Amino acid sequence: MKAVLIVLTVLLAASVVAIVFLYKKLKRAGKITKKQKDLSEAGILASGLAHEIRNPLNSIKINVQLLQEDIEDAIEDEELKKDFRETISSITYEIGRLNELMTNFLTYARPTQLQKEVFDLTDFLNEMVNFMKVEAEAKGIKVEYNFPKEKMLFDGDRQKLRQSLMNILKNAIQILSEGGRVKVSLKNMRDLYLIEIEDNGPGMTEEFLNQIFVAFSSQRKGGTGLGLSITKKFIDAHGGGIKVESKVGEGTKFTIILPANPEAEIEDGEDNEA
Repeated sequence: MKAVLIVLTVLLAASVVAIVFLYKKLKRAGKITKKQKDLSEAGILASGLAHEIRNPLNSIKINVQLLQEDIEDAIEDEELKKDFRETISSITYEIGRLNELMTNFLTYARPTQLQKEVFDLTDFLNEMVNFMKVEAEAKGIKVEYNFPKEKMLFDGDRQKLRQSLMNILKNAIQILSEGGRVKVSLKNMRDLYLIEIEDNGPGMTEEFLNQIFVAFSSQRKGGTGLGLSITKKFIDAHGGGIKVESKVGEGTKFTIILPANPEAEIEDGEDNEA
């Protein structure tokens, strides 16, 4: 059994090496830059290599599950059975992390194409926050929100904006301990919409704050280091920006700045009249 576990560990290590190789190859090809420009060829290359990596990962996962079914019932010693379960659980977790890393890397490497539609930011944020409250409250974390009653229409990609904000919210919830707090607000300032996500967590050092949107840089244990890079990429694609303020021991505040679209409001008014 130990020999089988060693083989599985080696396969996982090989997958990690393959991902590192993918990143370095893309970087050598000059397709990954700090400003994330001209990534179409990188996306094609990444897709091909990701397919080659995911196939053995899925095979490993299936074989691990079969291994657990075949061996666990045959183990009579309860202590040994417990160790076996923990090892299998650890392997399955790492496989999941590698798959998540590949998904995020593909999103990061591919050019951003927005599927725009006009939607109400107030309703959009209400739905998203209420969804995340379940996970937060399970950890003893309070989620507060303050949204205006009036509609704030935005012309953008609903799914990409959702992923961008969810990345920030998830990071906050995962890094906070019981008794923590996250506050989400929406403001309209002239021709801009401001979405603020503030927590009272451990905060960030100035050094890490300067690297927060750099790929593969993560302060959270188990993080892929790509979530906030993807967030910035999507917000930039909408013609917006992100401001981050943080102090160690006091918490962190993200301000997402999006362009308001007066024309969308006019169209919505015409639709309502119709």
